[in-house]
Amino acid sequence: MEHTITLPNGTLACTIVGQGTPLLCIHAPCIGSINFVSQHPLADTFQLFLPDLPGHGHSSPLPEPFSIHDLTVCLHELIQTLGLEKPYLLGYSQGASIALEYALCFPEQVSGLILVSAFSEVNDLYLHSRFYLAQAMAGIHGVPLLAQSITSSHIDDPQLQERWIKHASLTDSTTLSHLYKAGHSYNCTQRLPEITLPTLLVYGAEDRSIHPYGKLLSEGIQNSKMVMIPGVAHQVVTKAAPELNRLCREFST
Repeated sequence: MEHTITLPNGTLACTIVGQGTPLLCIHAPCIGSINFVSQHPLADTFQLFLPDLPGHGHSSPLPEPFSIHDLTVCLHELIQTLGLEKPYLLGYSQGASIALEYALCFPEQVSGLILVSAFSEVNDLYLHSRFYLAQAMAGIHGVPLLAQSITSSHIDDPQLQERWIKHASLTDSTTLSHLYKAGHSYNCTQRLPEITLPTLLVYGAEDRSIHPYGKLLSEGIQNSKMVMIPGVAHQVVTKAAPELNRLCREFST
Protein backbone atom coordinates (compact mmCIF):
# COMPACT_ATOMS: atom_id res chain seq x y z
CA MET A 1 0.00 0.00 0.00
CA GLU A 2 1.33 3.44 -0.92
CA HIS A 3 1.44 6.10 1.79
CA THR A 4 2.20 9.80 1.49
CA ILE A 5 4.58 10.94 4.25
CA THR A 6 4.94 14.65 5.03
CA LEU A 7 8.53 15.71 5.75
CA PRO A 8 10.13 19.13 6.40
CA ASN A 9 11.06 19.64 2.71
CA GLY A 10 8.01 18.10 1.07
CA THR A 11 6.30 14.74 0.78
CA LEU A 12 7.56 11.25 0.02
CA ALA A 13 5.43 8.46 -1.41
CA CYS A 14 6.31 5.17 0.25
CA THR A 15 4.92 1.71 -0.49
CA ILE A 16 4.83 -0.50 2.61
CA VAL A 17 4.46 -4.27 2.24
CA GLY A 18 4.62 -7.13 4.73
CA GLN A 19 5.53 -7.53 8.37
CA GLY A 20 8.74 -8.27 10.23
CA THR A 21 12.23 -6.80 10.18
CA PRO A 22 12.22 -3.42 8.40
CA LEU A 23 14.04 -3.27 5.06
CA LEU A 24 14.18 0.08 3.30
CA CYS A 25 15.00 -0.12 -0.42
CA ILE A 26 16.63 2.77 -2.30
CA HIS A 27 16.05 2.76 -6.04
CA ALA A 28 18.21 3.82 -8.99
CA PRO A 29 17.58 7.11 -10.86
CA CYS A 30 14.53 7.47 -13.10
CA ILE A 31 12.75 4.36 -11.85
CA GLY A 32 11.07 4.95 -8.50
CA SER A 33 9.77 2.42 -6.02
CA ILE A 34 8.62 0.07 -8.79
CA ASN A 35 12.33 -0.76 -9.10
CA PHE A 36 11.76 -3.33 -6.33
CA VAL A 37 8.54 -4.96 -7.49
CA SER A 38 10.47 -8.25 -7.81
CA GLN A 39 11.44 -7.97 -4.14
CA HIS A 40 7.82 -7.99 -2.93
CA PRO A 41 8.13 -11.73 -2.12
CA LEU A 42 10.53 -10.67 0.66
CA ALA A 43 7.42 -9.55 2.55
CA ASP A 44 7.42 -13.06 4.03
CA THR A 45 10.56 -12.09 5.99
CA PHE A 46 10.70 -8.29 6.05
CA GLN A 47 8.43 -5.32 6.28
CA LEU A 48 9.41 -3.58 3.07
CA PHE A 49 9.58 0.20 2.83
CA LEU A 50 9.85 1.29 -0.80
CA PRO A 51 10.02 5.07 -1.08
CA ASP A 52 10.02 7.10 -4.24
CA LEU A 53 13.06 9.36 -3.89
CA PRO A 54 12.34 13.10 -4.16
CA GLY A 55 11.20 14.04 -7.63
CA HIS A 56 10.38 10.42 -8.51
CA GLY A 57 6.99 8.75 -8.65
CA HIS A 58 4.55 10.62 -6.45
CA SER A 59 7.21 12.29 -4.25
CA SER A 60 7.76 16.03 -4.39
CA PRO A 61 11.14 17.34 -5.57
CA LEU A 62 13.84 18.73 -3.29
CA PRO A 63 15.04 22.29 -3.80
CA GLU A 64 18.00 22.35 -6.19
CA PRO A 65 20.87 21.96 -6.13
CA PHE A 66 20.95 18.97 -3.79
CA SER A 67 23.59 16.40 -2.88
CA ILE A 68 23.68 12.70 -2.07
CA HIS A 69 23.93 13.79 1.56
CA ASP A 70 20.70 15.82 1.22
CA LEU A 71 18.90 12.70 -0.04
CA THR A 72 20.29 10.78 2.93
CA VAL A 73 18.89 13.37 5.33
CA CYS A 74 15.53 13.10 3.58
CA LEU A 75 15.50 9.32 4.06
CA HIS A 76 16.56 9.74 7.69
CA GLU A 77 13.58 12.02 8.23
CA LEU A 78 11.37 9.37 6.64
CA ILE A 79 12.77 6.63 8.89
CA GLN A 80 12.32 8.81 11.97
CA THR A 81 8.77 9.78 10.99
CA LEU A 82 7.81 6.13 10.41
CA GLY A 83 9.39 5.14 13.72
CA LEU A 84 11.59 2.45 12.18
CA GLU A 85 14.12 0.89 14.52
CA LYS A 86 17.41 0.03 12.85
CA PRO A 87 16.19 -1.05 9.42
CA TYR A 88 18.34 -2.86 6.93
CA LEU A 89 19.07 -0.76 3.85
CA LEU A 90 19.04 -2.20 0.34
CA GLY A 91 20.51 0.17 -2.25
CA TYR A 92 20.61 -0.52 -5.97
CA SER A 93 23.07 1.13 -8.36
CA GLN A 94 23.24 4.84 -7.45
CA GLY A 95 20.77 4.06 -4.69
CA ALA A 96 23.61 2.12 -3.07
CA SER A 97 25.63 5.35 -2.90
CA ILE A 98 22.80 6.87 -0.88
CA ALA A 99 22.78 3.81 1.39
CA LEU A 100 26.55 4.17 1.91
CA GLU A 101 26.19 7.83 2.84
CA TYR A 102 23.40 6.93 5.25
CA ALA A 103 25.59 4.33 6.96
CA LEU A 104 28.38 6.88 7.30
CA CYS A 105 26.11 9.59 8.71
CA PHE A 106 23.78 7.49 10.89
CA PRO A 107 25.62 4.23 11.67
CA GLU A 108 23.71 3.60 14.89
CA GLN A 109 20.40 3.71 13.02
CA VAL A 110 21.08 0.79 10.66
CA SER A 111 21.26 -3.00 11.15
CA GLY A 112 23.11 -3.77 7.92
CA LEU A 113 23.62 -2.91 4.25
CA ILE A 114 22.69 -4.83 1.11
CA LEU A 115 24.41 -3.08 -1.79
CA VAL A 116 23.52 -4.26 -5.29
CA SER A 117 25.57 -3.21 -8.35
CA ALA A 118 27.10 -0.58 -6.10
CA PHE A 119 29.80 2.06 -6.44
CA SER A 120 31.29 4.44 -3.87
CA GLU A 121 32.56 6.85 -6.54
CA VAL A 122 32.51 7.27 -10.30
CA ASN A 123 36.06 7.03 -11.63
CA ASP A 124 35.90 5.51 -15.12
CA LEU A 125 34.98 6.97 -18.49
CA TYR A 126 32.22 4.41 -19.17
CA LEU A 127 30.16 5.21 -16.07
CA HIS A 128 30.82 8.94 -16.35
CA SER A 129 29.64 8.80 -19.96
CA ARG A 130 26.43 7.00 -19.03
CA PHE A 131 25.74 9.60 -16.34
CA TYR A 132 26.46 12.49 -18.74
CA LEU A 133 24.21 11.02 -21.41
CA ALA A 134 21.33 10.49 -18.98
CA GLN A 135 21.88 13.96 -17.51
CA ALA A 136 21.75 15.50 -20.98
CA MET A 137 18.57 13.62 -21.86
CA ALA A 138 16.94 14.74 -18.61
CA GLY A 139 17.93 18.30 -19.45
CA ILE A 140 16.07 18.18 -22.77
CA HIS A 141 12.98 16.58 -21.19
CA GLY A 142 13.90 13.10 -22.37
CA VAL A 143 12.58 11.35 -19.26
CA PRO A 144 10.03 9.23 -21.22
CA LEU A 145 12.83 7.94 -23.47
CA LEU A 146 15.04 7.19 -20.47
CA ALA A 147 12.12 5.45 -18.77
CA GLN A 148 11.63 3.21 -21.79
CA SER A 149 15.34 2.44 -22.12
CA ILE A 150 15.80 1.62 -18.44
CA THR A 151 12.63 -0.47 -18.39
CA SER A 152 13.59 -2.53 -21.43
CA SER A 153 16.94 -3.41 -19.85
CA HIS A 154 15.27 -4.61 -16.63
CA ILE A 155 11.92 -6.11 -17.60
CA ASP A 156 10.82 -8.62 -20.25
CA ASP A 157 7.12 -8.98 -19.45
CA PRO A 158 5.10 -6.52 -21.62
CA GLN A 159 2.44 -5.79 -18.99
CA LEU A 160 5.03 -5.12 -16.28
CA GLN A 161 6.96 -2.99 -18.76
CA GLU A 162 3.91 -0.75 -19.12
CA ARG A 163 3.72 -0.30 -15.34
CA TRP A 164 7.44 0.47 -15.11
CA ILE A 165 7.37 3.02 -17.90
CA LYS A 166 4.30 4.73 -16.48
CA HIS A 167 5.89 5.04 -13.02
CA ALA A 168 9.38 5.98 -14.24
CA SER A 169 7.94 8.63 -16.57
CA LEU A 170 6.67 10.53 -13.52
CA THR A 171 10.28 11.47 -12.70
CA ASP A 172 10.88 15.22 -12.58
CA SER A 173 13.44 16.07 -15.28
CA THR A 174 15.21 18.79 -13.27
CA THR A 175 15.53 16.49 -10.26
CA LEU A 176 16.93 13.74 -12.44
CA SER A 177 19.52 16.02 -13.99
CA HIS A 178 20.68 17.15 -10.54
CA LEU A 179 20.76 13.56 -9.29
CA TYR A 180 23.15 12.48 -12.03
CA LYS A 181 25.23 15.61 -11.43
CA ALA A 182 25.46 14.73 -7.74
CA GLY A 183 26.49 11.20 -8.69
CA HIS A 184 29.45 12.47 -10.70
CA SER A 185 30.96 14.21 -7.70
CA TYR A 186 30.02 11.81 -4.89
CA ASN A 187 32.99 9.90 -3.46
CA CYS A 188 33.03 8.09 -0.13
CA THR A 189 35.76 5.55 -0.94
CA GLN A 190 38.28 6.93 1.55
CA ARG A 191 35.63 6.80 4.29
CA LEU A 192 34.63 3.18 3.71
CA PRO A 193 36.76 1.85 6.62
CA GLU A 194 34.47 3.83 8.93
CA ILE A 195 31.61 1.44 8.04
CA THR A 196 31.56 -1.49 10.47
CA LEU A 197 28.01 -2.66 9.72
CA PRO A 198 27.46 -6.12 8.23
CA THR A 199 27.44 -5.51 4.49
CA LEU A 200 26.39 -7.76 1.63
CA LEU A 201 27.76 -6.79 -1.79
CA VAL A 202 25.91 -8.32 -4.75
CA TYR A 203 27.03 -8.00 -8.37
CA GLY A 204 26.14 -9.58 -11.67
CA ALA A 205 29.03 -11.66 -12.99
CA GLU A 206 28.52 -10.10 -16.45
CA ASP A 207 28.64 -6.52 -15.11
CA ARG A 208 32.41 -6.40 -15.59
CA SER A 209 32.80 -2.63 -15.83
CA ILE A 210 31.37 -2.32 -12.30
CA HIS A 211 33.50 -5.08 -10.73
CA PRO A 212 36.41 -2.73 -9.87
CA TYR A 213 33.96 -0.74 -7.76
CA GLY A 214 33.03 -3.93 -5.95
CA LYS A 215 36.71 -4.47 -5.19
CA LEU A 216 36.95 -0.96 -3.70
CA LEU A 217 33.96 -1.66 -1.50
CA SER A 218 35.04 -5.13 -0.38
CA GLU A 219 38.52 -3.87 0.50
CA GLY A 220 37.21 -0.76 2.24
CA ILE A 221 34.41 -2.32 4.32
CA GLN A 222 35.96 -4.95 6.56
CA ASN A 223 32.69 -6.55 7.64
CA SER A 224 31.56 -7.25 4.07
CA LYS A 225 30.85 -10.26 1.90
CA MET A 226 30.71 -10.18 -1.90
CA VAL A 227 28.54 -12.47 -4.02
CA MET A 228 28.74 -12.67 -7.81
CA ILE A 229 25.57 -13.95 -9.47
CA PRO A 230 26.31 -15.74 -12.76
CA GLY A 231 24.53 -15.00 -16.01
CA VAL A 232 23.37 -11.48 -15.16
CA ALA A 233 24.77 -7.99 -15.65
CA HIS A 234 23.80 -4.80 -13.77
CA GLN A 235 20.05 -5.50 -13.48
CA VAL A 236 20.31 -7.96 -10.58
CA VAL A 237 17.13 -6.76 -8.83
CA THR A 238 14.94 -8.00 -11.68
CA LYS A 239 17.05 -10.38 -13.77
CA ALA A 240 18.21 -12.41 -10.75
CA ALA A 241 15.45 -11.60 -8.28
CA PRO A 242 14.99 -15.10 -6.76
CA GLU A 243 18.70 -15.42 -5.99
CA LEU A 244 18.94 -11.86 -4.64
CA ASN A 245 15.88 -12.41 -2.48
CA ARG A 246 17.38 -15.61 -1.09
CA LEU A 247 20.60 -13.78 -0.24
CA CYS A 248 18.62 -11.05 1.53
CA ARG A 249 16.76 -13.56 3.68
CA GLU A 250 19.99 -15.34 4.62
CA PHE A 251 21.74 -12.04 5.38
CA SER A 252 19.14 -11.01 7.96
CA THR A 253 19.23 -14.27 9.95
